[in-house]
Amino acid sequence: MTELRSQSSELERLHAIYEELEARNGLLHNEVLRLKRAQRTNVQDLARVAAVLLQISRAKGIALDSVTLDILRRRGWLPARPRTGARP
Repeated sequence: MTELRSQSSELERLHAIYEELEARNGLLHNEVLRLKRAQRTNVQDLARVAAVLLQISRAKGIALDSVTLDILRRRGWLPARPRTGARP
C-alpha cells in the first residue's frame, strides 16, 4: 500500500511537471510564430526599400556599390549578374 501511495505521489509530481512543460511549450510556440511574422514583415519592408533604392539609382544614373548589388542579388531582388560585365 505504501508503494502505491509513493507511485501515486510520483505520478502527480510528474503530471504537474508535464503541465508546466506543456504551458512553456505553448508560450515558445507563440513566440516562434510572432518572430516568423516579424521576420516576414521585415523582409517585405526591406524589399520595398530595395526597390525604391533601385528606382532612385536608375533615375539619377548613380550606380550602386558592388556590396549592395551582391546583397540584392543574393536576396533575389535583382536578376543574376549579366555576363557582359554591365551593372544595373
